[in-house]
Formats: sequence, structure tokens, C-alpha cells
Amino acid sequence: MKKTLLMLLVCSTPLLANDNQKYTEALRKIASPTTEVKGVADTPIKGVKEILVDVGRGSEVMYISEDGKYLVNGSLFDIENRKDLTEAKKTDLRNDVMKSIGVAERINFYPEKDKMKHHVTVFTDIDCGYCRKLHAEMKDYNEMGIGISYLFFPRAGLQSGSFNKAVNVWCSDDQQNAMTMAKAGETVDPKQCDNPIEAHYKAGVTAGVTGTPALVLDDGTMMPGYVPPAQLKQRLDMMSMQK
Repeated sequence: MKKTLLMLLVCSTPLLANDNQKYTEALRKIASPTTEVKGVADTPIKGVKEILVDVGRGSEVMYISEDGKYLVNGSLFDIENRKDLTEAKKTDLRNDVMKSIGVAERINFYPEKDKMKHHVTVFTDIDCGYCRKLHAEMKDYNEMGIGISYLFFPRAGLQSGSFNKAVNVWCSDDQQNAMTMAKAGETVDPKQCDNPIEAHYKAGVTAGVTGTPALVLDDGTMMPGYVPPAQLKQRLDMMSMQK
């Protein structure tokens, strides 16, 4: 039995690789020559495959006919069960993203020791108005037991002014103080160092971030937009009780 299972696994691996290559070649006819399909999965629709596409700035979930002739870029809904299957897939991806980014690769604002009841990762842009509003209320979030971890998502893209500001903050000797200064509209001294800003941005694209602030829970659930401290605590408490 074990030998048969091993043979099936060995035989299936080249087939999966061939699927990736097959759909990569199909997509490159209408997209960038660097576009790459990183994963293929079945869907409930006969003849339609789910593909995870590396678009250069991150990964996106799309759907393609088995023959590679038709592409669907949108959400797939299960009407009977009232479930957004695409969002469920993205939640799984966000969960993987959150697990792959360690504490040292974020800028963290945590409550006092042993008082953190909830943890939220926030994709942020230095120049975003509501991002600044959220940061101005950091004390309130922390006092309610909510720890905030920042990842950068410069909405203007890589190598933009917002991207450079994010690098300046990351490379500062005191990242938390530099973040607070930048969020208040103050100038942070330009600095260069090895930094994860591009990785943050690509992780945001993979997570489905389209605007900031974007709040992501450790299980991959996304809450787009600014949420006031008291309201966020209430939502997090309710979600914890439902688990």
C-alpha cells in the first residue's frame, strides 16, 4: 500500500509541473513574458482550473479553462452555500503570508507584556490619511489589548516617494519613533539599508490588498479600511468567541 502511494505521488509531480508550464505558456500570450503559474488546483466547475499566478509584483488567483483557451480574472461564488470560494483561497494565502513574515520583519506596537489579547497586521502607506488616523490612535488600540504589526504597502508602487519614505523609517535607529514622525508628516532622515519593503509590498499584492490601511488577522481574515479602536476590539472579541 505504501509503495503504491509513493508511486502515485512520484507520478503526479511531473503532471503538476506540466500543468504549471502549460498554463504559463498560455498566459504569456496575453501577458508579460515573465508571468508564471505557480500552482494549479481543481474547482467545482468541470473543465475550469484555479491557478495561482505570479505577476511580478505578487501572486493572484485566477481561473482558466483546462485547454488554456479561456481566462477568468474574478471571484468564484458557491451560490448554494453562499460562499466566496476565491476569498476563501485568498484567506488561505494570507494565512500563509502572515506565517512567513516573522516579528523581526515588521514594525511592532504592542501593549504591555502579558496584556495583548489580539494581534492585527496592518498594511500601511506613510502618506495615507486613514493610516495616519489609525496610527494617531495607537495608544488606544494598545490599551484595549490590541497589538499592531506594520507591513508597508506603498500604494504608488515600488521606488515611489512613499516607498522611499518607508525605507527611511525601516532603516532608522528607532523604527517606532521614525514611524510616528512619518505618520505625523514630519521628515525622517534619508537612510539606506537592507530592507523588506519590496517583500512587504509583494506580500500585500498576494494577500489581495488594494488600499490602505488593510487589517489582516493571523488566520488570514482581512478587514479593509480604518476601524476605530473600540469597534475593532468588539469585532475581534466576537470573532474569538465564535472560534
